[in-house]
Amino acid sequence: MTTVPKPQQVAHSRARLAPRAIGALLEFAPASSSLRFAVHRCRTARLEVKASGNTFGNYFQVATYGESHGGGVGCVISGCPPRIPLTEADLQVELDRRRPGQSRITSTRKETDTCKILSGTHEGVTTGTPILVIVPNTDQIGSDHREIANVYRPSHADATYDFKYGVRAVQGGGRSSGRETVGRVAAGALAKKILKLKCGLEVDGCACMLCHAPSFFHYDTAAMTAPTVI
Repeated sequence: MTTVPKPQQVAHSRARLAPRAIGALLEFAPASSSLRFAVHRCRTARLEVKASGNTFGNYFQVATYGESHGGGVGCVISGCPPRIPLTEADLQVELDRRRPGQSRITSTRKETDTCKILSGTHEGVTTGTPILVIVPNTDQIGSDHREIANVYRPSHADATYDFKYGVRAVQGGGRSSGRETVGRVAAGALAKKILKLKCGLEVDGCACMLCHAPSFFHYDTAAMTAPTVI
């Protein structure tokens, strides 16, 4: 015997049911009864991509791309106001500062880090559309990585990246390489320019103190260079 819930025991709902669900309910209900039923919405399953993040910001958004020993690295910048003067030389100044091989405490890898702006500008000014910046890699490792394919390198992210995401880029660490910061630096150069033009703000940074080295908290921006800090 099929028991149909009393009307006062069942909440009304405006949610739509799939045809199959309606048919299943009507099948067990007497033809003469006035059927009312409750509908509970099922939560849609969230698709979670377990991978390292590559997008930063809300209004001014930066998505970095590329791997350490791939074809190149760079970024896509969204949210840049239109009519901002911008050339590759504006970004190159900051990229030259982070370029490897300039001191004993940086990577010995030789990269020119020459950037190209492929979209988002016209005749030297921004258009308000996404800006694509690419920096080709010129000093990549060859295709033979058999020596390190099954070995986690010490002081690298090989093991932690593999344990966390289940994948591993044998070619120089892939996205976990310092090369990933190239796109951030290029985007930061543009952000600095926007802040200066729109707000009159200038942004600088340096290591204020390393162990017992003298403090550079009060410093002359014009006189400060990388060799001075290092």
